[in-house]
Amino acid sequence: MVAGVCTLTVGCVWIALVKNLWTDGSGLAFDDAGDPTAHFWVHLLLAVTSFVLGTVIGVIGLRGVRAARRADG
Repeated sequence: MVAGVCTLTVGCVWIALVKNLWTDGSGLAFDDAGDPTAHFWVHLLLAVTSFVLGTVIGVIGLRGVRAARRADG
């Protein structure tokens, strides 16, 4: 369950957000000169942090499932 939620969060939500942020044409992520704005950096930091935490939590969850299976068997 934990690994599935982490996969969903990391794989779908945050990677899609970074892709959409990178191709943003609304002017929020990049200014007129093409330079990244504060909006871009804040959301990129949120996405990277969530990606790292989601990956770590997923690994911990998988290790817990494996340990529980070994203890039962």
